Amino acid sequence: MEMKDIIEMVNYFSATARKRELTPEEQLERARYRKMYLEQFKAQVKQKLDSIEIVDENKMI
Repeated sequence: MEMKDIIEMVNYFSATARKRELTPEEQLERARYRKMYLEQFKAQVKQKLDSIEIVDENKMI
């Protein structure tokens, strides 16, 4: 599932929770989407950090 779709569902459950109490099934699904969001976010950050190359001009390699 793409990140934009996950964010859309997280936002949907957040908006719904402000209007009324979520059912137990909705709470479980919201938790599942939140977990998916965090996992993908962490993976994106890790990928970005892994692609960074540190260059030290003072050190000869």
